[in-house]
Amino acid sequence: MYKIFPPVKEINILKDEFCNVENLGYESYNCELDVDLLKSLPEEYKPSDKLKSNKFQYARGKTIEYNREIQEQGYVIIIENDGILVKAADAQGFHYGMDTFRQVLKNEVNGMINCLEIYDYPILKKRGLMLDISRGKVYTLEYLLNLVEILKSLRFNVLQLYIEHTFDFKSHPAISKGSSPITAEDILKLQSKCEEYGIELQANLQSLGHMNRILTRPEYMNLAESDMYWSIDTTNEESYKLLDDMYSEFLPLFESPWVNVCSDEPYDLGKGKSAAEGKDVGELYFNHLLKIHDLAAKHGKKIMLFGDVVKEHPEYAEKMPKNIIYIDWIYDPKKEYKTPQLFENTGIPYWVSPGTGNWNTLFPRFDGSLTNILNLTLEGIDHGAQGMLLTDWNDHGGYTQASPTYYSYAYAAAVSWLGKEPEIEYVDRWIDGVLEVDGYSDIIHKLGSIYNIVPIWSKNRSQCVMGLFDEPIFGNTIRGPKPPEDLVPYDLTLPPGVEPVFERHSQHPLRPFFSIPENSKNTIRDILVSVEPMLERLKEGQIKSQLKYIVDAFNLMLDKLELGQKIIAEMQNEQLKISDFLILEEELRIMIRRYIKLQMDYTSIWFSIARHSEIEISLIYFAHIISRLDYLKDWLAIQRENYNNEGVDWEFKTYNTGDYGTLPTY
Repeated sequence: MYKIFPPVKEINILKDEFCNVENLGYESYNCELDVDLLKSLPEEYKPSDKLKSNKFQYARGKTIEYNREIQEQGYVIIIENDGILVKAADAQGFHYGMDTFRQVLKNEVNGMINCLEIYDYPILKKRGLMLDISRGKVYTLEYLLNLVEILKSLRFNVLQLYIEHTFDFKSHPAISKGSSPITAEDILKLQSKCEEYGIELQANLQSLGHMNRILTRPEYMNLAESDMYWSIDTTNEESYKLLDDMYSEFLPLFESPWVNVCSDEPYDLGKGKSAAEGKDVGELYFNHLLKIHDLAAKHGKKIMLFGDVVKEHPEYAEKMPKNIIYIDWIYDPKKEYKTPQLFENTGIPYWVSPGTGNWNTLFPRFDGSLTNILNLTLEGIDHGAQGMLLTDWNDHGGYTQASPTYYSYAYAAAVSWLGKEPEIEYVDRWIDGVLEVDGYSDIIHKLGSIYNIVPIWSKNRSQCVMGLFDEPIFGNTIRGPKPPEDLVPYDLTLPPGVEPVFERHSQHPLRPFFSIPENSKNTIRDILVSVEPMLERLKEGQIKSQLKYIVDAFNLMLDKLELGQKIIAEMQNEQLKISDFLILEEELRIMIRRYIKLQMDYTSIWFSIARHSEIEISLIYFAHIISRLDYLKDWLAIQRENYNNEGVDWEFKTYNTGDYGTLPTY
């Protein structure tokens, strides 16, 4: 069986008939798209301009007639014993057809290929990725250009870069100050690369909420809706003057007619200055959208936006212009979402938007992400969604690594193309081949299984990264309540008696932290041990470095928890001698050294793919935990020195946490 990725809709192989490609006669080719895949064909298969026929066609040998309708972005491949035809209805379809043809050629034996017919097309016509470049990492142009290569091979045809404040606005330089922003020149170079591979680079710019990095600048504080400095003041015309300036400089850089104005989670809308208007949030929101719809139209752009407010106020949707796109975003692993039908009922085009689960964590919440991608996308297809926009966020400094999400990219691409659940072994082979890293998918599955261990998974965050940076003696992953026996991974419901919590700055109810039991730590340790030899077999490069960092971080998290628990237990026994204190101090010194090494590895990886941007957000997390470990080491030294004098504080009464908790997860 031919190994073709993604699997094609129809393939008919004539096992006893073969085509000798070397003996074919003339060749013809005429296509407006410069298809890079042709460059990788063996020299004898490359087309020439001897004959020019149909626009999107590659032919060798006898003329093959094909009259069946080919769908948008679809293609047909026919290989007979004396002729070959690759034909498509459009440039993208021809691109995908030649990609599949190249894969077929890899199956030749002594210049012979099975005679066959392939008919294929994507179920969803828009298959996109939105990459966050605003919460810490601003990726280098080199990384983004390489990412386009990956997306091209996975048959994505839309790319957005999520931007809050990280574009170099010449008219408003204060906006991007201190963030190593992406520039107009970067956008143009990236767009050129995307055009070459049939990928639509769409503009993306936050235009209501999530604007705190702009609104906390002295120049723009007066434009804030409230003291949250989160959403812009929709009653102030100066707010729209600012957006107009930003749009005027940003939108003309893009060839795409679409701009994602985001406008999600406007928490304080209607609660600050706009409250005086006496309108409900829905009316305020849609009045705002009408204004930015017109601002975008000045530059020939149509708007798309995240649809969370629309879901709460669907009664206003019918008043909106019909030339917009809603984005139905939700990242929870559910069997059913029901929101696609709601958006279908508005009559306005919409896309579904699952997530990679790679934020507030050491490793993507793997199974939850795949469940989210599969079920939301298929439900969207059933209810008329026009596209899928996979979101890859970088909340709170982007302290996660990039490469594990490539698996989610491949899975989302396969689901969107096939319109059904893909076989995992197909996805495994596809992403390993695209990345040219054998064994990548095996490691992803292994590390992903950690989140099936209670209580590591949590909605929108993971306890592993909290354990890594938690207070070493009083952290919740050590002192928190034991996880209930009926706590289930990837289950959004909480057992009876367990209430959600609102942490500082949080706008969402969250699953509370639990301590990590001994058996859970042992199971994680076993997984890490099994992964280490697999890592050694990977070829050198960014993917190996990032995955090795993740394994090192997991190991360090476990060792820190064990050392903290050991110190607590030995202090409770009140049997420590001076020599025992010295041993504990030495163990802490070595642990501090390991955290510094992990921090240095993190920094090295960061600069291999991202600009300086705001790396300090993540490095401060390292600074905090290193400071806490150093404090603990010094505190133990004081207890040792007091051993024969004032006495030891066995109960930690003098231990000062400084109100240190762990990472923000709102």
